[in-house]
Amino acid sequence: MTDELRCPRCDAPVEPTQEYCLTCGARLAHARATAAARAGPTDAERHQRAGPWLLPALLGLVIAVLGTGAAIAISGDGSEPEAVSTATGGNLTVTGQATTLTPPEPTTATTEPPATTAPPTTTAPPPPPANPAAITWPRDRRGWTIVLLSLPQANGRAAAEAKAKEARSGGLRRVGILDSSRYASLHPGYYVVFQGVYDSEVEATSSLQRARAVVPSAYQREIVP
Repeated sequence: MTDELRCPRCDAPVEPTQEYCLTCGARLAHARATAAARAGPTDAERHQRAGPWLLPALLGLVIAVLGTGAAIAISGDGSEPEAVSTATGGNLTVTGQATTLTPPEPTTATTEPPATTAPPTTTAPPPPPANPAAITWPRDRRGWTIVLLSLPQANGRAAAEAKAKEARSGGLRRVGILDSSRYASLHPGYYVVFQGVYDSEVEATSSLQRARAVVPSAYQREIVP
């Protein structure tokens, strides 16, 4: 049976973990011993415990480092280390004694367009002028015109053509010659020098003043086939 712990001052019973006596308040000696045990060893005790194995451990570490250096020296063959490739710009440049590798220049495939033969150029005939100098009365056309003058056919057609040319030289356009014998509305036996083909009397009258500036005796007249 374990001896019961008691206070050294008042001999009152105490617990093993009790630090002070509950009766007289004295600090118990066995409580101080228990606290010291819980606190662990002091620095001096730790150094005393580490002393026997610390020196062999350091010696083993030094031997391991020296052995590694010796192994590296033995495994080397004395040759220079391989050059390190360094990429510069768009080329692959290798330093040291290595060969410089240059990639081939990119090539762009160009496809030439097929040769085409230009079609032969053809010159189209120029369109007729909108206001020609000389005209012919349309066949079977009924309409209105401006009569510049009438010449007997006995004088010949050349005389009528000369008068038509004079009218054109004066600035009139669409000037022609009619054979009055072919039209019911005209007296037969004359070459009629006329200007313009109009659909109505109003249209002919609107151009009459300009015609009279060249031929003062001009007048409008209906032409009936």
